[in-house]
Amino acid sequence: MKRLLLLSLLLAGCYPASILGGDDDDPGTADLIPPLDDDDAVDDDDAADDDDAVDDDDAVDDDDAADDDDAGDDDDTVDDDDAANDDDAVDDDDATPAVDADGDGYFENVDCDDTDPTIHPGSTALVDGVDSNCDGLKDWLVDLWISGDDAFEFCIDDENSVLGSGGNWQTGFHFQEWLTTGTHTLGIQGWDTGQVITAAIAHFAISDGSQWVSDATWRYDPNPTLGPDDRSGWCSPGFVDSGWDLVNVIGPIGTSPWGNAPSLFPAGSPANWIWDHFPVNLNTQYLRKNFTLP
Repeated sequence: MKRLLLLSLLLAGCYPASILGGDDDDPGTADLIPPLDDDDAVDDDDAADDDDAVDDDDAVDDDDAADDDDAGDDDDTVDDDDAANDDDAVDDDDATPAVDADGDGYFENVDCDDTDPTIHPGSTALVDGVDSNCDGLKDWLVDLWISGDDAFEFCIDDENSVLGSGGNWQTGFHFQEWLTTGTHTLGIQGWDTGQVITAAIAHFAISDGSQWVSDATWRYDPNPTLGPDDRSGWCSPGFVDSGWDLVNVIGPIGTSPWGNAPSLFPAGSPANWIWDHFPVNLNTQYLRKNFTLP
């Protein structure tokens, strides 16, 4: 018995601890008991994560560019074929595959109406009352009825872009403009060519029933004879018009001397003839109104 014990001790002294099992911290030497992690750049083919760029083929995410074939997201551009979203451009083959019901090339997670192929991000289609390009803003076809005695021009959001003009106050004029959700400005510049009486009148509406008309909330320029630089931006929503005066409401349709004119306006329109409080010999005036589309 003593001889066997002595032989065992002698044999144990002939081998390093790494061969018998354990961590030798040597990247080139294999262990007889391999499940320990060397914390080096060599893959031990065990269940521990080596914290290196080599895939251990285990259930631990190495946070590298290799696919670990596990249920976690590797934060790379490789598809793990699991139920997790890899934040890449590859389909994960999970339980919620992307759907493009209307076949317009945009999946339902970005298409704000996946039942209509004309509605999708980047669409140039104009559909009244609808957000056609999925930017959160609806498109509205605005109907505008405007007239002026004796003549006028009008702009929306930009005084340098005249959208229409006229001089026949008896009938008035009907215009249409596409606008989007948000605040806009309608501006009217009018002239009194006869220096007898002058006024302007407006009615505008959208398909959901909202309407705006010329009334006591409009404002006019108290210094209409100044140069254009002194009212720069007057036809834009950002213009501060607190220094402009509230208009003079002359009266609704049916008021003398205009009678039932303008004849093109919607039946029963509540629009009023408006102007400033100055004598007519000033000849010209600027009127503005902010309005917000839903």
